[in-house]
Amino acid sequence: MRDAAGPPSVNSGMRAPRAGVTVRGMALKPRWTRAALIFAIVVGVCVGCENNMTGPTTPTPTPPPSGPTPTPPLPRVVYVGRGDGGLPANAFVDSASMTPTSTIHAGETVQWYWTNGSHSTTSGTCPAGCIPDGLWDSGIAHDTTFERAFPTVGTYPYFCLVHGAMMQGTVIVE
Repeated sequence: MRDAAGPPSVNSGMRAPRAGVTVRGMALKPRWTRAALIFAIVVGVCVGCENNMTGPTTPTPTPPPSGPTPTPPLPRVVYVGRGDGGLPANAFVDSASMTPTSTIHAGETVQWYWTNGSHSTTSGTCPAGCIPDGLWDSGIAHDTTFERAFPTVGTYPYFCLVHGAMMQGTVIVE
C-alpha cells in the first residue's frame, strides 16, 4: 500500500531499491560497495605507517624484587597529658625515651595519643610566650590521636596551646 504523497509504507511489503556506487566508471553492487569501503579504510590507515620504534624488538623482562617489601615502621607514640610515671600530668612523654624528646629517622611518623585532659600539639617555640610556626597544629582536643610525618632532618619544637611554656616537647629527626 502506498500513500498518495509519500514513500511506500513500512507494511507495504515493497523494498526500497539499494543504491550502488560507481568507482572509476564501474558500477559496484551494494555488497561490493561495503567491501570496497572497508578496503579503502584499511589501506588509508596503513599508508604512511612506518616503524619508528628504536631499541630492542622484544621487551626486556622486569627483574623480580630481591626480597620482601619492607614494612614501614610504626609511628612513634607520644603520650599527651601523662607524666613519666603514667599519672595524669601536663606533659608530653615519648614512649621510647620516657622524656618530652622524641628522636626518629627522616620519613618516620610521630603519633600523639591523648590520655588525659584537653591539650594540643602545636609546632613552635616558647621563648617569651609561645609562638606557633605553622608546621602543624592538632587543635585543642581530648581523647584522640594526631599524626605527623617528618620527611626532613631537623629539630622540631612544639607546645600545648592550653598550657604554653609549661608543656613543651621536641621531635629530633636524624
